[in-house]
Amino acid sequence: MDAFFNFLFGTRAGVAILFIGGIALFALVAFLSERKTRKLYVDRGPKSDKDDDGWGGLFG
Repeated sequence: MDAFFNFLFGTRAGVAILFIGGIALFALVAFLSERKTRKLYVDRGPKSDKDDDGWGGLFG
């Protein structure tokens, strides 16, 4: 087990594996959270002109 941790934290390849693994983990969590949120808040279709949110004059 000591050799494993020495590889991960003591070599460039090990640090690269930790870095890429962290990015992959966060991407997986973001993907799963997005799927759960999309199921919870269903898309209500395209926005019509009368659905003005008050920001149209400033940003649109």
